[in-house]
Amino acid sequence: MPAARKHFRKLIGPAALFLACGLFFSHLPALASENAFEPLKKRLAADGFSPARISAAFQPEVAPQFHTIAVCMRIREGKLNYGQFVTPSAVAEGQRFIRAHDSTFAKAEAMYGVERSVIAAIMLVETHFGSYTGKTPTLAILSTFALMDQKGQRDRIWRLLSERDREKWDREAFDKKLVDRSNWAYGEIRALFRLADRQGTRLPALKGSVMGAIGWPQFLPSSLERYGADGNRDGRIDLFQPADAIFSTANYLRGYGWCEAKNQSQKEEVIWNYNHSKSYVRTVLALARHLE
Repeated sequence: MPAARKHFRKLIGPAALFLACGLFFSHLPALASENAFEPLKKRLAADGFSPARISAAFQPEVAPQFHTIAVCMRIREGKLNYGQFVTPSAVAEGQRFIRAHDSTFAKAEAMYGVERSVIAAIMLVETHFGSYTGKTPTLAILSTFALMDQKGQRDRIWRLLSERDREKWDREAFDKKLVDRSNWAYGEIRALFRLADRQGTRLPALKGSVMGAIGWPQFLPSSLERYGADGNRDGRIDLFQPADAIFSTANYLRGYGWCEAKNQSQKEEVIWNYNHSKSYVRTVLALARHLE
């Protein structure tokens, strides 16, 4: 998933529940812990990032997102209703978007060999063409996930779960999941720092989904670093701009083998790399067929 992941009731994208949780908890006071990120800062310094650079990234103070992580541990992606996107109104909106950006799609198709219908389908399902890209501070959520290699922090999340949620989890599996996410998140933070250094992005100001995905196509920092493309040729890659979002999505799909995919099964495998949900894969490809 480059994305992980809006709009209540009418249209709910793949990250809708994630984003809804982020919006719900955005007004709650964070669990104060001014030294919570010190182990992370030391790790970044040991990996070669300057102390001054690290300090600047965490200013103004970045608040840990413990409550949001607790909510994430209750989410079951398979229960999201993707089928609502293959409707006449959704298809009509997708077709309007394609017409409005016809020249950009034409250039992206020529450069990357990915059909505009597939690109548009992904952006419609992910964020409804930028209508709901998330309000969770990207650095804060990834940094909090990175803390989950510490048992004390996992215990904190465990206590935030309801009794019913704790009953669903085997504690060993719960810990393993969070340790795995800690390792994943640290890699995403490093990618985020490198991106910020190249583009001058203010990290505390960057917001997205509760899994750290940003922009219209909901790319994780590592995907943006690898597949981000400057579609409007302004010298920056900004996934909140339609041209950059279109080009970057096309580049991502090409990178995962879309142009070599000769049958339905191979195409499904490419989309699966974007979001590990069979329902998501079926929805994107069905919507793309309608958009054609």
